Amino acid sequence: MFTTKNARRVTIVMDAALKGFMLEKLSELGVRSYSFMNCHGQGHHAVTGDLYNGDDLLRLEIVTTTEIGAKILDWIHAAQFAQLSQYALFAYADHVEVDERDQSFRNTP
Repeated sequence: MFTTKNARRVTIVMDAALKGFMLEKLSELGVRSYSFMNCHGQGHHAVTGDLYNGDDLLRLEIVTTTEIGAKILDWIHAAQFAQLSQYALFAYADHVEVDERDQSFRNTP
């Protein structure tokens, strides 16, 4: 039988140009692991991303504590309306359960 911990999955869809900036800030907020995927779609900034190449948008997923998840969303939404408003940027969170034996999550504060 396995034991789970409650966690928060934060998903960020963003302009690929923000990748370095985002990783630096997420590290400051306590993020230890994440996954990136190329994506494309349509939103506030019209159709974005090349259907064949997919390099214009990135989808970033982070599974972390609820506290760090809240810090990420607070920062994203403050930054989105300040210095990042010209970029495609969308973030949301959901609650997930993580097996306590998972190596990535055990390294989360």
